[in-house]
Amino acid sequence: MKKIIILFVVLGATLSSFAQKTKCGHVDTNSIFASMPERETATKTVEEYAMTLETQLQALSKELETKYTDYMANKETYSPSIAQMKEEEIVNLQQRIQAFQVRAQEDLQNKEAELLEPIYTRIQEAIKTVGAEKSLLYVFEISTLLYFSEESVDITNDVKAKLGIK
Repeated sequence: MKKIIILFVVLGATLSSFAQKTKCGHVDTNSIFASMPERETATKTVEEYAMTLETQLQALSKELETKYTDYMANKETYSPSIAQMKEEEIVNLQQRIQAFQVRAQEDLQNKEAELLEPIYTRIQEAIKTVGAEKSLLYVFEISTLLYFSEESVDITNDVKAKLGIK
């Protein structure tokens, strides 16, 4: 008899835990990021840095074009050894330009990460805080959801308020 009572108690406790609904929320981090005041400054800084790199690349390309044009115009007057030296100079400049493009792309990505990462970290911390305040078990990014029910809590505005954004 005691075993049956214990079984019913355990079964009742298990069923009641299944009956409780999991509280979930969703957030639109793209909207929050777009509203962040420091995003504009960071984006402008990244764009200015990209323009600086582009200017340097254009200078190298102009140098290459000048050397190539000069070589083609005077190719017939060069001795074989001078012609070979000019060709090597052009090839070396092309390689420098390619290496510069790779490094510039990496530098630009690093600069972007350096400036934008703190913004994303602030957003993530605000999401965690709001999720804890609202006793949410999960918070999902809305852009990756295929479906969410009306019971899912949209915390986007709460996160914006936590960050001091209107």
